[in-house]
Amino acid sequence: MVIAVNAWMQHPTGFRLVSGKAVDVDPVKALFENSYLWHELAHMYVAGYMVTGFLLAAAYALGRLRGRWGRYERTAFAIALSAAAVASIAQAPIGDWAARDVAASQPVKLAAMEGLARTTKGASEHLLGWYVNGKIEFGIAIPKLLSLLAFHNPSATVRGLDTVSAALRPPVNVVRVAFQSMVAIGTLLLALSLVFVWIRLRRGRLPLARWFYGAVALAGPASVFALIAGWVVTEVGRQPWVVYHVMLTDQAVTGAKGIPVAYATLALAYLVVGAGVVWVLRRLAAVPLGDVGDMPPQGG
Repeated sequence: MVIAVNAWMQHPTGFRLVSGKAVDVDPVKALFENSYLWHELAHMYVAGYMVTGFLLAAAYALGRLRGRWGRYERTAFAIALSAAAVASIAQAPIGDWAARDVAASQPVKLAAMEGLARTTKGASEHLLGWYVNGKIEFGIAIPKLLSLLAFHNPSATVRGLDTVSAALRPPVNVVRVAFQSMVAIGTLLLALSLVFVWIRLRRGRLPLARWFYGAVALAGPASVFALIAGWVVTEVGRQPWVVYHVMLTDQAVTGAKGIPVAYATLALAYLVVGAGVVWVLRRLAAVPLGDVGDMPPQGG
């Protein structure tokens, strides 16, 4: 439901505006009949499996680097990384789907993601670089790639930041750096996943190289960073709109006094849950389980 509401804020549907008032409101259409819901839902759920899988695999990869590598650890590592690998491979076409929807319905966000100052036919994709004075400095330009990725047509016209006034543009470098970080980390996670799947299928075993387990240990926190960067793109990229093309963010500011209390309570609840998880995991880690195959049979 959170994703459905966020999708509505990105692409509001299910109502009409008449003299500044919402009429003909249909909650079902508002929540479920907008194109953003489905790619956001798929993108976020698959990302959730990626983050969970890589975080769990990272814990066992660290154990392997420290010499803990019994049957229990090997099995847990294989399960966690298998889930993360499948999710990483699935995320590539889902990300393409999401990006094309952004290109069609939020062109200014796409222009900020890519640092595209002017509307361009056959627009280039820039890797790295910094947006300043209406252009990308120090970036690597790949001709026509942006048009190809956004519309599957190398000659397609991509709308730039010049289609709206400066006051209606998001902070370009914040969105751009977050987007490039997300894509770069996602690409590295995909490459790591493909290595794992290839060795698993072709050789029927887990990888042996020490560098691989070091990479998986880094992949855990990197996946969290990529997840946060993706949400920065989604939310900062639509600014200055809180409801896209309907309500500006400064119009949604509230002076309600109970909000700080509610947020503080929520933060405290997460801290308590987080502390509980750490406590449970540390207790489990301290138990000398040994190999799963050595455990006595259960029941009669």
